[in-house]
Amino acid sequence: MRRYPSIAGLSRSIFVTAAIAALCSNAFSAEPNGVLVRDPHYGEVLFHFYQQDYFTALTHLAAFREQKKFSHHADEAELLQGGLLLSWGQHEEAGRIFEQLLANADDPSVRNRTWFYLGKVRYQRGHIEAAEDAFESISAPLPEELDAERYNLLARIYMDQGRFKAAADLLAGWEGKAVWAVYARYNLGVAMVRMGELEAGAELLNSVGAMSLGANDNDELLSLRDRANVALGFAYLQEGSEVQAKEILQRVRLTGPFSNKALLGVGWADSASQDYRKALVPWLELSQRDLLDSAVQESLLAVPYAMAKLDSDPVAAQYYVRALQIFESEIQRIDSAIADAAGGRLVNTLLKDDEFSTGGWNWQLENIPDDNRTRYLYFAIADHRFHEGLKSYRDLIALNRGLYSWGEKLDTFSNMLETLEVAYADRLPETTRMLASDDLQRLRDTYNSLQARASAGVDAHDVVSFAPEVEQAQWHRLVSLEGMPGWDSEAASDLRDKQRLLKGLLLWEMEKEYKVRAWRQERALQDLGRQLEFAEQSYAALENAEASVPGNVGDFDRRISALSPRITSMRAQLASSMDKHIDYLHQIAARELNSQKDRLMSYRAQARFALASIYDRLSARAE
Repeated sequence: MRRYPSIAGLSRSIFVTAAIAALCSNAFSAEPNGVLVRDPHYGEVLFHFYQQDYFTALTHLAAFREQKKFSHHADEAELLQGGLLLSWGQHEEAGRIFEQLLANADDPSVRNRTWFYLGKVRYQRGHIEAAEDAFESISAPLPEELDAERYNLLARIYMDQGRFKAAADLLAGWEGKAVWAVYARYNLGVAMVRMGELEAGAELLNSVGAMSLGANDNDELLSLRDRANVALGFAYLQEGSEVQAKEILQRVRLTGPFSNKALLGVGWADSASQDYRKALVPWLELSQRDLLDSAVQESLLAVPYAMAKLDSDPVAAQYYVRALQIFESEIQRIDSAIADAAGGRLVNTLLKDDEFSTGGWNWQLENIPDDNRTRYLYFAIADHRFHEGLKSYRDLIALNRGLYSWGEKLDTFSNMLETLEVAYADRLPETTRMLASDDLQRLRDTYNSLQARASAGVDAHDVVSFAPEVEQAQWHRLVSLEGMPGWDSEAASDLRDKQRLLKGLLLWEMEKEYKVRAWRQERALQDLGRQLEFAEQSYAALENAEASVPGNVGDFDRRISALSPRITSMRAQLASSMDKHIDYLHQIAARELNSQKDRLMSYRAQARFALASIYDRLSARAE
């Protein structure tokens, strides 16, 4: 029996394994260092699973379960199948398996953890209401780490649905530890601000934004702190509290993911205080950064706006002209990206370097082609719906490749069957001749005769019958002398004495070796019996093969013939689904790209209007 790494050991790498480890913690508690595999077929499934070849693991698992190959791992196999189905987004089928499996579970913690992971993957897939149902089905507290994540995910669901009061009520009475407590304060603060309770929300956001972090703290907490400061700073800006807003926004790091937004806000805070010289400092810095960020694009208008307020109309005009040129160039790039999306080239461009080696829940798009037309795809990919749709489309491609591979294997199986039929036809005459002979029965009769002679010799203690042929010949020659004419005469007395002496020596020798010789003969007969039995079994197998091979070949041929159109039909369905997925992804991408284009066009219109106003003022002064 082979020991594989325990399922719990891979919980940090992929969600499926984490879910299975949590669900199976009781089932595998007797094997803390691994899973004891008692069924070879289950070991094969685990081999593919730990190689992250989830599609092969799932197909083999389904086939072996259908063939009832898991006598010792029935529950584990069903649990593994549910986890793999979850990784491929088959929520309904996986939910059915989990419900059926856990209906008989005595441990409520197992059921609760199942609902937690089911809710988590539903939320990641964008099924908000189904995720809420799963989280609310949890009937008892989870382990501390999972319970904290559950509360935060449920609060985010409420906020996504616009139910800010429900999110606030949920998080108000909950106290967690570590990073989840920070997330809870942030989410609760945002919920309070959106409900109009700025003072209460500001207190929570400020506790996150002012928290002390060391140099070794991870980027997640640093980014969360910056995010809280940006949210609170802009909340103050909207309320007209520019001084407080600037103080909060200046906490944000200059190189973090929220630095651009913070710089823009600091400039607007100074601008609201009519200190335009100070406003130019963050805006000029911001205008030199990557144009993909909307804050950078807005700074291109903010800088000449401040210049105009400082009565530097000629300089402001130059900045507006520069902004117009940049906006026009970016709009052309977006138009090219939209054309690519409409022409069906977008998705293929994103996945052109993907190997499709793994699939399922945990896949992430890591690289985007670096050219002028695809730069705005970052915003489309940031859309949760687009990324989940892209994962589903990628899964469809992997499934299509699997079906294509199976189609090729069916051709190989057909060739194997043809070869088998040819070999059968070649060997059939010799097999028929062997089956028609009676040599096997003759051997069986001879064996029975030998066994009877051996038993009779043992019963009669016939030492001569177990002696070698040389000794038996010597014994018979000595015995035959007793029948010679004149054997009993006086003249033959000397000969009789010698004969009795030799006969006694020979008998003593045979008696001495009798037990060993009898045991050896018994062993030889046993070996002969086994070989004869094997020959009889082979004989019967030949007879069965002669009768069954044509039928088996025909059955396999019919199964292959039935599978081939099924694969063709499934590939056609996949092709239709892939086309729909591409259309869906292109619509999302086009919508996001058009949104970016509309913003740039709005900025362009503002720049043109402002530039025209400056030209009017300069013209009036000249006149």
